[in-house]
Amino acid sequence: MPARLLALPGSLLPAAAAVSSPWVLPLRCACRSAGRGPPAVDGFKVMRNNNMLPKKLPVALALLGLAGSAVAASTDEPWYFGAKAGHGEFQGIKYGDSVMNPRHVDKSGVAGGLFLGYQFNDWLGVEAGYDYLGKLKFDFGAANHADLKVQGLQLAAKLGMPVSESFDVYTRLGVMASRMSGNGDTMHRTAPLAAVGLEYALNRNWATRLEYQWVGRLGSKDDAGVRANNGQLALGVLYKFGGTPRAAPVPVAMTEPAPPPAPAPVAAVVPQARAFTLNADTLFDFDLALLRPGAEQALFALMRQIRAEAATDASLSIVGHTDRLGSDQYNLDLSRRRAQTVADFLVSNGVPRNLVTVEGAGEAMPVSGAQCNALQNRAALIACLAPDRRVVVLVRGTTMS
Repeated sequence: MPARLLALPGSLLPAAAAVSSPWVLPLRCACRSAGRGPPAVDGFKVMRNNNMLPKKLPVALALLGLAGSAVAASTDEPWYFGAKAGHGEFQGIKYGDSVMNPRHVDKSGVAGGLFLGYQFNDWLGVEAGYDYLGKLKFDFGAANHADLKVQGLQLAAKLGMPVSESFDVYTRLGVMASRMSGNGDTMHRTAPLAAVGLEYALNRNWATRLEYQWVGRLGSKDDAGVRANNGQLALGVLYKFGGTPRAAPVPVAMTEPAPPPAPAPVAAVVPQARAFTLNADTLFDFDLALLRPGAEQALFALMRQIRAEAATDASLSIVGHTDRLGSDQYNLDLSRRRAQTVADFLVSNGVPRNLVTVEGAGEAMPVSGAQCNALQNRAALIACLAPDRRVVVLVRGTTMS
């Protein structure tokens, strides 16, 4: 019969000493029993069960590889890798019937891990990773103590819901092959895993996340003498491979058709207009309205083209546009803030403020058409909708070169 992981100090010594199985190894103890008999052993005995780990972990990792290869031809480099660190705490600690409760249990500390993920589309992905859950430190009194380190490999499905272009909420559901170790020996057990989190995209390649993770039924009251759950609150950062590079900051000039001439014989001065379109991705970081480094070059080039028109009684109308991702109100506000940023730059470089008007069109005037409708991968969809994210500067005047 296998001995328990957690044994009573002193009183269980005869039963523990009678076990001759090589699968049981007691942790070291700094104390000895008073009076007669051999040294007393307190704390933990770790039962070997090494055959469980090789059977489960290669299968979990193989599932992640098969999932990725099954859709690799239809996605835009959806692999990502990350790390996390935070605070872990063991909860709901239960002891076996013959185990005496310790005086004190240190059940919280630093936790963290590494993870590799594959995103099928905006709402479904899969992750595998390594987690360090922390240490359980038991104090039985009279210099008796024992430590258990808990870690494991996990595989989980990730279900997400985009809130905006750069902000997601998600949950992960899966299993962990846990490893409980002490005094050079180990015990393995498969445990359920669940997590909820928030993820924010800093740019096309980098993102950060805040996550709470729960792992249940670590250890065993029957086989180990102790069982616990683990909660972990962690901050993580991840890198998404194959982000689409930004376009070079070159303004695109577009000429609108001239309005029809006034009917003869009345001679009238016909106002003319010319539109200059700037790709928003060259001016702003994703989901922001502040000018990114290098955007000034595109705006100075725009000012040179406006001056070259030599328009009389000129006025500038600046209109911001967004793609269809996100809510209507959010996109309307973002488009207006981006148009205002361009207007402020032109005014600060010599354009009279009374000649400039600003408005936001939101997602109401897309130019991408229906070519992006079939795309489900978020990164590919964002790249396809890039022409919709723009700022149009319309120059009007009575005479233009």
